[in-house]
Amino acid sequence: MSIIDRFIARTFLASYMILLGVGIGLYIVADLLVNLDEFIEDADLPPGAVLGTIADYYGSNIPLYFSQLAGPVMALAAAFTLAMMLRNNELTALAAAGVPLQRTAVPILLCSVVLVGLWVVNQEFVIPPLAHKIARSHDDVLGTSTDGVYCAWDANNAILTARRFNARDGVLEKLFIIEPNESGTPSYLVKADLATYDYERRIWRLDVGRRIVMDNRPQTSGLGGRIEPQEVIEHGFTLSPDDLVLRQGSQWASLLSLRQMNGLIHGGGFANLPTIVMSRHVRLTRPLLQWILLALAIPFFLTREPISVVAAGGRALLLCGLFFGATFLAHGMIRESSAALVAWMPILGFGPVAVLQLANAKT
Repeated sequence: MSIIDRFIARTFLASYMILLGVGIGLYIVADLLVNLDEFIEDADLPPGAVLGTIADYYGSNIPLYFSQLAGPVMALAAAFTLAMMLRNNELTALAAAGVPLQRTAVPILLCSVVLVGLWVVNQEFVIPPLAHKIARSHDDVLGTSTDGVYCAWDANNAILTARRFNARDGVLEKLFIIEPNESGTPSYLVKADLATYDYERRIWRLDVGRRIVMDNRPQTSGLGGRIEPQEVIEHGFTLSPDDLVLRQGSQWASLLSLRQMNGLIHGGGFANLPTIVMSRHVRLTRPLLQWILLALAIPFFLTREPISVVAAGGRALLLCGLFFGATFLAHGMIRESSAALVAWMPILGFGPVAVLQLANAKT
């Protein structure tokens, strides 16, 4: 790399780190101001414990904030780097020396490969182990809430419903598990007053557990089939307490890794299969969307002509805002049958625009 390449790369990375730190800091402060009462609603917690829960909650969510801000921050850092060079007439000097202005963007593009790679590592290997913590609500960081669990499906297509759930202790109260037979038809009902999760054996130990076998063969009289209660002391329901916390989150599918998504999709029979399919296509397109956003922003600053930095920034903001809006609408319209097409529509629509923008930069 030449001296100018190292200068551009160093400026870009420094701007990226500063903007990312400021963005995450503002994110945390704004969220804390809105939800502070949720953390302190338990009057029995001492101030030290409250600060500990706040640090635990936002510390676990930092990878999520990085995932959400990485793309826009990368485009802002690139725009800031080139805007400073444009303001100081450094791009004019480079163009006069015979250096194509597209060549100026090469260090930024190379650094973006590393940054997008870090985003992929964060999304695939850092967030999934923390997903159950990220899915926690502000008022239940300690996991002591006793809200119920409703229609949670596991890998064996068993459906769990419980009146109360204590995530910290791994305890379910008044639970019902509907089990399918070999053909997938719901045929068994497991009832228990209490279930405690055994982390070593990865099973649920049941208190006063009973399995009711429903025989639906037609009979000459009566409304139902033959009921045969069986005692059950443990159950292999595959969702752990951490998994149940995650499944109750509204955005739980987006916190999974691609390997986990593929496992759920290939397993079949999953109630939330359309959500998983949508999330997988969105995940596959996110790296390309980040590069397209970067490529849409920087051409407005690659010019040898005198131009206001504010004017260039305004045009870049307008086009990038249009791209953001189109992406948001496209991802909001995703359905299982058209998930692939709709998820890739922003790339198909704005990808050629970004390439033309870079290719047509005046040198």
